[in-house]
Amino acid sequence: MPSLAGAVILPKHRKTLLFKNRDMINRNHKDELFYDVDCFGIRGVDNVTEKVGGLAIGVNNHGLAAANTHVRNMDDPSYYLLTEQILMFAKDAENGLGMVRDHLRSGRKYQWGNLVLADRDSILVIELAGDEHSVEWSERKALRTAHHIMLDTEGVLRSSHTRADEYSNSVKRVERGYDLIRKVSSVSDVFNILKDHGDNLGQSSLCKHAEAYGDHATTMSYVVEVDYSVDTARPRIVFHVAKGNPCQSAFASIPIVFPADEEIMKRAAQFYHGDE
Repeated sequence: MPSLAGAVILPKHRKTLLFKNRDMINRNHKDELFYDVDCFGIRGVDNVTEKVGGLAIGVNNHGLAAANTHVRNMDDPSYYLLTEQILMFAKDAENGLGMVRDHLRSGRKYQWGNLVLADRDSILVIELAGDEHSVEWSERKALRTAHHIMLDTEGVLRSSHTRADEYSNSVKRVERGYDLIRKVSSVSDVFNILKDHGDNLGQSSLCKHAEAYGDHATTMSYVVEVDYSVDTARPRIVFHVAKGNPCQSAFASIPIVFPADEEIMKRAAQFYHGDE
């Protein structure tokens, strides 16, 4: 799943936005919701075992938002499980990084991927490759696709990809993404990133489209909007979702309330599933 994920902090609006385009070959896949008392998210699907578990994107009651992108299949546990642990127990991005480092120091390894963590005033990208990791810290903007930028894994990735253009497409996507994310000044700009095709609609565009059988395409698009303008201790959270390519789909908005009870969880599921 060569997905795209990133985050933007808009100080003027006192908002943090985390976003993800989820790219899959299986067009019939339907994401599963996870809603606990203090955590909300979308379930991950292990690229190796195809088992559903962990979180692909989510947010907790502290306003910490997290998403991930896949880099390489390995026999190690999925980073989806790690993302869920972070959102269940961490209060901010730095706290989440501490959890990751504790896991790695204890001898745990994870499939290769990128974690994007965002809170009120900072964004962390944690690149994972087995028991190795590297960290990018930003006050405003960060983005990742299906490769590492800081870890020295390019040679391995180029030789392990089944398609010669897979790595170059990921590089083109992240370069285009950073061109756009540097100019973001509003909430609508974030949605436009997810819909972008650059010069060509296809496998290297941010909104990914299948060009041939077996190609990946964006099947779900998500934005977590965390608003600190009223109360920094209890931010207002809205989860936006578009099904299919976001350039062709309207985003539905789901208010996320913590602590959540059964009625709140049921209402969120109704918003998410709509007319399905």
